[in-house]
Amino acid sequence: MSIYFNELNSEQKDAVKAGGNVLITACPGSGKTRVIAHKLAFELEKVKGTKRKLISLTFTNRAADEIKRRIEKMDTDTDNLWSGTIHSFCLEWIIKPYEGYLSETRKGFAIVDEIESDAIIDKLKEKYGINKFENIKRIYKTDGTFDTNKTIFLPLIIEYKNIIHADKKIDFDDILYFSYKLIKAHPIVPSRLSGLFELICVDEYQDTQEIQYAILAEIVKSRKNRTRVFFVGDTSQAIYGALGGVAKDSKQIANQFGDIDIQEIKLTGNYRSTQRIVDYYSNFQIKPGKIIAVSSIAAQKGIISYDRQMNKQQVDETIAELIRATLNRGIPAEEICVMAPQWWMILPMGRKLKSLLPDVDFDAFGLSPFRKVRENIWFKIIRLFLTTPRNSNYSVRYQWAEEVLQVIDHVVPSFLYNVDNRRRYLLRVINHFSSDTCDTQAYISQCFDYFGRELSAELSHRPELIEARRMFDEMLGKELGKDDFEFANDIHVLRRVFNSKTGVVVSTCHGVKGEEYDTVIAFGLLDGYVPNWGDPDHLAANKLLYVICSRAKTHLYLISERGRTTRRGDRVPTAVLNSVRYAYDDPNDYGIKSQA
Repeated sequence: MSIYFNELNSEQKDAVKAGGNVLITACPGSGKTRVIAHKLAFELEKVKGTKRKLISLTFTNRAADEIKRRIEKMDTDTDNLWSGTIHSFCLEWIIKPYEGYLSETRKGFAIVDEIESDAIIDKLKEKYGINKFENIKRIYKTDGTFDTNKTIFLPLIIEYKNIIHADKKIDFDDILYFSYKLIKAHPIVPSRLSGLFELICVDEYQDTQEIQYAILAEIVKSRKNRTRVFFVGDTSQAIYGALGGVAKDSKQIANQFGDIDIQEIKLTGNYRSTQRIVDYYSNFQIKPGKIIAVSSIAAQKGIISYDRQMNKQQVDETIAELIRATLNRGIPAEEICVMAPQWWMILPMGRKLKSLLPDVDFDAFGLSPFRKVRENIWFKIIRLFLTTPRNSNYSVRYQWAEEVLQVIDHVVPSFLYNVDNRRRYLLRVINHFSSDTCDTQAYISQCFDYFGRELSAELSHRPELIEARRMFDEMLGKELGKDDFEFANDIHVLRRVFNSKTGVVVSTCHGVKGEEYDTVIAFGLLDGYVPNWGDPDHLAANKLLYVICSRAKTHLYLISERGRTTRRGDRVPTAVLNSVRYAYDDPNDYGIKSQA
């Protein structure tokens, strides 16, 4: 079993070997993801051949896929591993198996997609006289009431819930609350889960919501010492406080989870960045403490620049030039990340950069025309057709196949009932599809027709699937009709974008938590975007900047562009960043010249 300890330092080895319940505090670059992957691989070997499961909860599906890839590189069997977000976990392990236990789900349900949800919310905002740009927080408390940012939003939230529930639909917040409600009312459910789960690993625990802690606590408490927990995170990177994230300490967790014993382990030393990068982001550290860079690049100078003069019209071209310059220095595309604090800024940026740099691969959520229907069954199906089968993505596609089957089982209970391994069979059928068309919509339509023809004619006659297909087709047509999605009308280009996991990453700072890149380019660092409003102590702003800057290994480009306005005039640079006194590199250089 020595493979599970290769390339680990003594702290990381202790974390992997630790028995019982563990809480790990990990500073940026200290090997958090490596420890999680090696811990899971180490524990998988122990449960191999049994029915016991390891549960790995990550903040994003992207993080879950990365952990799986790392485990597979260790040639470890992942049959006993389930990895995904807390919402996916609740849906797969609690809601769907026990939907008959709840009045809200026993007559069937569907997940409301983002397009429909946004449309309902927009109409209700108009009805209640609420600004259309208001972000309405609607998180459930464990008692079923709502934790919202303004009490005047409550009537809107309640009416929104009534509308979707009347249509037998639930949203992501419902998934959490209904899961908690179900396991509290029916103790047999958490007891069964605890009897099955050997270990629950929670990544980025500092951003876990109270109701999420409560769900996991019920499972662990149901059979004390039967299911172990492994929490990993960093309270200085707690950037989801506004969305209910709670950074609990070991005593609070131990108490909530049934007075369990928890061993605390710290991961120290930064194996990611230069000392210069580390010293810079330490300006935003919430809990002071010296972080030492111990990587092979620790002594390199790199580049740290901050531009406060650039106009917003220059941002696209400037970032494109930065990417070109970085690639010309021999840095791989996947080692470059462009980020911003808001999703609405990232979506057009990814498309603009793709048009400016057509020969560069991008891993950008905004390049997908499917971003608003990710819970639609037809999206779950089409991603299997669009993803090129490889050994490196087999386990991910295998889990996607399971997601497709779970949804279809609710509609067609006898689907592939006579097949021994339905997931493998489903993938094998899909992998044999071929088409000569270049038109994206025609190609997708052929995929769906082939799917029904080869697997079950019943699929084309079920009202639920017909309606889901109509909504999917309608959304796809609208997205592909937009000028900035013109490239996606060629299925070969779309497949390349869809399969690209090695290109320049374009994401929010929230979407790349836990990741690392040689070069980070961050724009939109302005008052109100990096949260200063309603943040009198600047705690949220400091944490966000800490996360942004600590993603960089060697080069960090920060931009607070001019020309983004409010009713009171131009937005100004975020106060926390603006107050840092630092000898920045020339922002007009942009790293084109060679740096030591």
